[in-house]
Amino acid sequence: MNTVEVAAANTISLRRRFGYAAVSGLSGWLAAQLLCLPFNLIIAVRNSDGQARLFVQTLGYGLLAWAGWTFWLALVAWTLVVLPLVLTIRPCLLVRLRGRILVVSLLVAAAVIGSQWHGFRDLAGVSIWQRYAVMMPYSCFGLTFAAVTAATYIQRCKRRLDT
Repeated sequence: MNTVEVAAANTISLRRRFGYAAVSGLSGWLAAQLLCLPFNLIIAVRNSDGQARLFVQTLGYGLLAWAGWTFWLALVAWTLVVLPLVLTIRPCLLVRLRGRILVVSLLVAAAVIGSQWHGFRDLAGVSIWQRYAVMMPYSCFGLTFAAVTAATYIQRCKRRLDT
């Protein structure tokens, strides 16, 4: 193969990269939904006061509201962060630096989560559990979404570039 054929074999079209990014974003959102399910169960148990029928209703409405809200958050993060990076950075560079990319994506997600603690201005009456209980579902969602989205996109690009 000459250099032109090698260069053509190592490229992925923008349309395919966009599709890989969409699939990776959806898989990140679904994985984060599964990881956050215990938090939704705990909240439904807490809010149902031991009534089975109320528990089922609370869980259904809670899961629906959480899914809609987190889908919106994931869509905004995907549009503002993932899509511009995916369309500007070459896939072969992402594959080559995949370990660093995963670490950086987790650090950025942790930094965004860590900047959201401003809701506890007066900490005198708030226990340590209450401080973290509010942010735990969002922390799990953000970290899982970032890690799974980055890993899925890189894995799909690696598989495409290896063929």
